[in-house]
This record gives sequence, structure tokens and C-alpha cells, in this order.
Amino acid sequence: MNPAAVALAALALGTILGITLGIPLGRRVERIAWHADAALARARVTGWLIRDLTTAALTAAAVIAVAGFVIWALLTHRR
Repeated sequence: MNPAAVALAALALGTILGITLGIPLGRRVERIAWHADAALARARVTGWLIRDLTTAALTAAAVIAVAGFVIWALLTHRR
């Protein structure tokens, strides 16, 4: 066989297989990438939520501690 004909046939076969298999594979890769991006976004939001809740809990604990100290100081203060 002529090497040019073999190369042309291989190119045609590769093109047909690439189009036939490439589109579904491309869609599948795109879907996987979308799910990965959504998972990262959820993790990012969860991290922000944890950080915000931790900050709120620490602030509440500090306020309660200061209020407790003030009440204790007022109740135990002797003149």
C-alpha cells in the first residue's frame, strides 16, 4: 500500500473516532469538572460558615465572660 494512502486513511479513521468518542468524553469531562467545581464551592462556603460561626461563638463567649466578671465584681464588692 501507498504510505500516503495509509496516512490519509489513518487520519480519516482518527477523525471519525475522535468525533464519535470525543464528544461524549468531552461532555463527561465537562460534567465531572462541573461537579468538582460545585464541590469546591460548597467546601469554600462551608469554610466561610465555619469561620463565621467560630468567630460568633468566640465573641459570644467573650461577652458572657466579661458580663459574668462584671456581675461577680458588683456582687462581691465590699465597701
